[in-house]
Amino acid sequence: MLTLTDRASVTSALTNPDLDPDLRTLIGDRASSLRENTKLFVVQGGDTPEVINAALGFAITGDQAEEPNYSWIKDHGRWFEITYLCRRTVVLVENDPGTELGIHYLCLAHFWPDDEEPGR
Repeated sequence: MLTLTDRASVTSALTNPDLDPDLRTLIGDRASSLRENTKLFVVQGGDTPEVINAALGFAITGDQAEEPNYSWIKDHGRWFEITYLCRRTVVLVENDPGTELGIHYLCLAHFWPDDEEPGR
């Protein structure tokens, strides 16, 4: 889990060679266009609901998850982007089987509704 709330944390992420290059590009694109006081979070495989919810400051996944009230979700291939305009929050979610099931399902279900069968 990455919490990017200031220039130093964004710069650290952008220069971290261990991070996925697509993620670094996405962070750079979003950081340059974010308004003041907007928070950027990165959910990666292995992050637990407790860690995710504590970092965000609201329950997006797990037993205490709030009803989804995001402004939009975008699919960037290996990463999803969940934007909450009213909370000034952007959450980048790794599209990977190791990603916490609740938040991963939230993203996948946005693009693949339950009533839609694959290949149709």
